[in-house]
Amino acid sequence: MPLLSAIREIRQKQFSPVYVLYGPESFLAEEFLSLAKREMIDPDFSDLNVSVYDCTETALADILQDAETLPFMGEHRLVIARQAYFLTGSKPPTKVESDPEALLAYLQSPPEYTTLILHTDAEKLDERKKLVKTLQQKAKVIPFLLLKDGDLYSWVERQADKYKASIDRPQAIKLVERVGGELRLLDKEIEKLAIFVGEGGAITEPVIENLCARTLEQDVFALIEQVALGRLDKALRMLYDCMKTGEEPIKLLSLFARQFRMLLQVRQLAPRGYSQQQMAGMIKVHPYAVKKALEQARHFSEESLRKLLLILAEDDFRMKSGQVDKRLALELFIARAHDERLKSSG
Repeated sequence: MPLLSAIREIRQKQFSPVYVLYGPESFLAEEFLSLAKREMIDPDFSDLNVSVYDCTETALADILQDAETLPFMGEHRLVIARQAYFLTGSKPPTKVESDPEALLAYLQSPPEYTTLILHTDAEKLDERKKLVKTLQQKAKVIPFLLLKDGDLYSWVERQADKYKASIDRPQAIKLVERVGGELRLLDKEIEKLAIFVGEGGAITEPVIENLCARTLEQDVFALIEQVALGRLDKALRMLYDCMKTGEEPIKLLSLFARQFRMLLQVRQLAPRGYSQQQMAGMIKVHPYAVKKALEQARHFSEESLRKLLLILAEDDFRMKSGQVDKRLALELFIARAHDERLKSSG
């Protein structure tokens, strides 16, 4: 079920007896849970009518027994079951065993006075399981996948509106490039920018430039992008700016290695037909990072990327053993990366 449809129904007081939330986008999932609590439960009695469990620590039968308990001094009860591993193909360490048959029996006639929410951050449910197939028929199943591209920019625009400010699409893209695609961090930055511009104000590019500080990882990402675009002078200036802040060269080198390793991974995976979302899951990064990595990787051959990773490994050893000036090693690596870019383009 689409998330926005589920939100609209809940706001209209149309509560499903059972929801299944799955996917790695924890920020949106937590917002949905907060909405459910606000709309379903009288705040004066929330302590009495809201229960939160960890399925790896509490038996499913005990959770369902609570769900069947009548609400106390209220009209509705909310039971949230986190870490619902039994809906996925994984089997984490657990203190208890959960019997899916108990949930199957519950689904035959779930009480109308209770909403049960099963939550897992797994990317997908195990659709081979009878329990998952039954839930897909009888529950509202909502995916929480990492946002990317237009969906991510639209979310930024909606968040700005939520904080009574506005942001146009080019500035939304700029903010994502500056801050990254992690929604929790983006939300804090948007709130800060909205407070700065005031109610009804517009979040402009200069405001983003002045108020949103880059992380070191984002600086390195931008630096490698300059190399990929063939702008050696800008890449070196960005390197000097990083070192002016007192960053340890060995840390910078490790971030270079992580970025070029990602470029190699997407260079290898893209021809096999994997989507950005699939590659993000395999590499364990945000889809936006994969998108940018794909743009950068096309400027390098696979052979060049392997060569650069080997140089980074050698430089790491030489830095740590005192065989080379650290600053010089970083400068030479950027120059070598630029050379490999030229060879790949030629």
